[in-house]
Amino acid sequence: MKKISTIAASVALIASMSYAKEVKIGVVLPITGPLAAFGQTSRDGLMIAYDQNHKLKNGDTVKLVILDDRGDKVEAATATKRLIDKDKVTAILGEVASSNSMAMAPIAEKSKTPMITHASTNPRVTKGKKFVTRACFIDPFQGAVEAKYALQNGYKTAFMVTDAKQDYSVGLSKAFKKAYLAGGGKILGRALINSGDKDFNAQVSAIKAKNPSIVSFTGYYPEGALMVRQARAVGVKAPFIGGDGVGFPELIKIGGKASEGFLYSDHYNEAAATSDVAKAYVAAFHKKYNKTSDSMGALAADAYNMILAAMNKCDDPTNKICVNTNLRNTKNFQGVTGIINIDKRGDAVKSAVVNVVKDGKLAYSATVNP
Repeated sequence: MKKISTIAASVALIASMSYAKEVKIGVVLPITGPLAAFGQTSRDGLMIAYDQNHKLKNGDTVKLVILDDRGDKVEAATATKRLIDKDKVTAILGEVASSNSMAMAPIAEKSKTPMITHASTNPRVTKGKKFVTRACFIDPFQGAVEAKYALQNGYKTAFMVTDAKQDYSVGLSKAFKKAYLAGGGKILGRALINSGDKDFNAQVSAIKAKNPSIVSFTGYYPEGALMVRQARAVGVKAPFIGGDGVGFPELIKIGGKASEGFLYSDHYNEAAATSDVAKAYVAAFHKKYNKTSDSMGALAADAYNMILAAMNKCDDPTNKICVNTNLRNTKNFQGVTGIINIDKRGDAVKSAVVNVVKDGKLAYSATVNP
């Protein structure tokens, strides 16, 4: 009887394997071009997650189809269409930049293909969409985190610097100001810059004259690094605080010693990776790449694992409607970057970390919860 049962089980296993299929997930990233650093590190993290798990519970194998959009929104849209029409993917992961994700979103929406961006923080990416989700928090939350951290650490007066060319910066400044004033802080002044500027003499002179306890800088690292250097040169001692747009090693390379103490909100720091999932990811990342893991890669890993979790809840993991429904209903998901809940808009509700440049490195400072 036991022998018969064993034979029956083997036959069932063979039958199951014969029906196992390949399920495709499309990926759109800027592997080359001006945003290549973002795309390449996202791919690094994604491949760690893929190496750890690329089998669904029904025996199907996951295949990644990765396309390079060169950081261009037209290329991003073209890649999305190809993934859906030619490669017949079930879901799409990408992009990094909000503008590129917004170029992809209408195509995913029209074809009812679930799409998840791991790093696009602009609220408009998911606004009004039913098939677009994100694994990262949005800018209004990030701005509030910076304000909350500043006030809790005794920085009661601020000077704001906004990059007028970047929707990201304008939105982040607006969120910071609202939360800072609501928490009892006082804004002493504000200066505008434009991406690509090199000379910030007028702005740093204004900051010195106001003598704030903290400088809110919501642009990207190239301008942030140059501005903090020029600010220190004229005697500004107040710390700078920014968003995830400054959290890159280039901030230190360009800013030098002047970047010491530069605070910024971010999605992840491996020093705060305390869960089993995060520890396993960090260990695998170090072993494969021999370097410190960063937020872009960790977010890409989380987005990939969220898709797999959604597929595993469907009888047919290629059923796009089912996969999207489960993705949008993600609750208490233990990711590398922390616990993730998806709200009714498709946005991730999760903790943020505040990092600081310390001893020439991007160091963890604190975790701020929603």
